Amino acid sequence: MILRLQRRHVSLLNQEAEKVQPIEACALIFGKLHQDQAVVKKIDFAKNKLESPIKFQIDPEKVAAAFTEAMKEDLEFIGVFHSHPAPAAPSSTDLEGMRLWGNTLWLILSLTDSELAAYQLLDNSVEEATLQID
Repeated sequence: MILRLQRRHVSLLNQEAEKVQPIEACALIFGKLHQDQAVVKKIDFAKNKLESPIKFQIDPEKVAAAFTEAMKEDLEFIGVFHSHPAPAAPSSTDLEGMRLWGNTLWLILSLTDSELAAYQLLDNSVEEATLQID
């Protein structure tokens, strides 16, 4: 899978992560899916309900509202974003969440080295997506 973002998206992700650290930043990502490409059109930031530096949770009401708004805008759900106080790779907690969200993309920003990476759980195997920044 190729995840296409604009530079302004990357800037917004970095700004949000810096603003809320040491708490993990989180967001829902919407856009358009085309065969093997996911094109980001909207990042909907959310408060980390857990207020934790190592875990995140988005309020279910926020999730429902974000999905409703995205449907009105004719956007599809692409995935979940969160920051990590470690390398940009799924943690064991992330893997549990990935199992719940199916083949959704998980975009992770490392607060230690500013690396941005995306992953998808396919057939019980974590696959790294290719990031394309336009």
